[in-house]
Amino acid sequence: MLSLSITFLDDLYHGQGDDGPEWPPSPHRVYQAILCAAARNGCDAEEEFKWFEGLAPPDIFTPHTTDSQTIEFFVPNNDADVLKKFERQSRLTSKVARPTRILGDSTTVQYLWSIRKEDQALADSIIHHARLVSAVGWGIDLVAASAEIIETKDFIPVKGTQHWVPAPSKKTLRCPANGTLQDLRNVHDSALKCISGKYYQAPRRPSVFRKVAYKSCDDVTSKHPAIIFELRNDNNKFHQYPQRKLIHLTGMVRHLAIEAMKTSPPRDVENVDEWVDRYVAGHARDYAGEHRQFSYLPLPSIGHPHADQAVRRVMISAPVGDDQWLEHLARRLAGQQLKPKRGDEFGFYEDKEKNKQPNPPPTLIRAYRDNVAACNTCKASTWASLTPVILPGHNDHKPAKTIKLIEKALRQSGIDQPCTFEWRAISWWPKSLTAHKYDKNKKLTGYIRPKHLLSQTAVHLKLQFNDGLEVPGPLVIGAGRHCGLGLMAAIDSSL
Repeated sequence: MLSLSITFLDDLYHGQGDDGPEWPPSPHRVYQAILCAAARNGCDAEEEFKWFEGLAPPDIFTPHTTDSQTIEFFVPNNDADVLKKFERQSRLTSKVARPTRILGDSTTVQYLWSIRKEDQALADSIIHHARLVSAVGWGIDLVAASAEIIETKDFIPVKGTQHWVPAPSKKTLRCPANGTLQDLRNVHDSALKCISGKYYQAPRRPSVFRKVAYKSCDDVTSKHPAIIFELRNDNNKFHQYPQRKLIHLTGMVRHLAIEAMKTSPPRDVENVDEWVDRYVAGHARDYAGEHRQFSYLPLPSIGHPHADQAVRRVMISAPVGDDQWLEHLARRLAGQQLKPKRGDEFGFYEDKEKNKQPNPPPTLIRAYRDNVAACNTCKASTWASLTPVILPGHNDHKPAKTIKLIEKALRQSGIDQPCTFEWRAISWWPKSLTAHKYDKNKKLTGYIRPKHLLSQTAVHLKLQFNDGLEVPGPLVIGAGRHCGLGLMAAIDSSL
């Protein structure tokens, strides 16, 4: 990857987009700044910048921001020369600035472009020019810039940053496109020739760029892409899997996904083994940087008063912006039969000789509309856990520590919207199992957990977002959120 870091020397950024304050600074604006730095140092680098403008839109990591106070200031209006008014006060015109204030200790914005190994020489030239950039935005938005080529696994984002990815959203940013270099040259030439004798002609504005939708992965109001599979038997009837053992179902679906992606990975994945291990299998401990992965979520049946909450469906969710990878996986899992490890996961039947035989495993049939799954994927302001939320630690049976652990779990799940919460051992859903690990006889009870989560506190959780904010599902919270624990469903706020 080509990595570019821009550190603002002040906490105000004045760049404006098409619809007001621009944040993050657009890739097109960054391209202009690098091109300006190259030209200022007498370098043409046409081949390198034509290559640069053709790269796919980058991922962007930014600090959190807020809108700053609108500032109105007055400057001489040069157009007033024709009015023959020489008094300075009568020639002033107002301008409005709406800067963005950068919050937190860091003011660094990071851009990541995926590049091919054979293009490293071209990237090295861009890196050289990028290090000479002195301003991004207005001339007063001074920066210190650095750039380098890094391996994907070595990237570590600045702590506390937001991750922006190209994904469907109302926010759009300008990105370079084929022809941007020549367009900016034409804009520069028109500025040099804007005054001819006594006549002034306004210079051209940049016109060759792409408008790319960007979405923050850390915004809970951003809907994560998800696909639904029904568990169907050979007779096309729903298979009913016990909710207590849902992590076994998670393991079987994940195993199928790993096999499918090793055999037929997406075309844009370079290091297939690492990507499968990290993104598909979910192994994060051996890799640096942000951890993004598929989540495998068995869905207990809810939605009507007599629902038994047996698992008949499985949802696979992906991080925001990774729709194409999820769709690639969905096409290869559709119609696949699950592969049990022991052979008895789906129970037994008696053959003609009255011998017990293991039931054949169910098949994954893709569902495009499903009323049960809608309870987990709709928009709602109040949510309650179907399966227990595994907190990131042990609460030592102290309410104050429980609150801190719940708040930490919410942050880790990308939920930073104001909300109130309640917790208890019994679910708000009548047929969900308890969050207790042991029953009165000190025997394991409730949902089976992975071994590495056995020592951590589990609770059932109810969330209510402030001001009626409706958050889209799937919403999954806690340390077990990638294997079906901590799954939330929309619930009536009065319950």
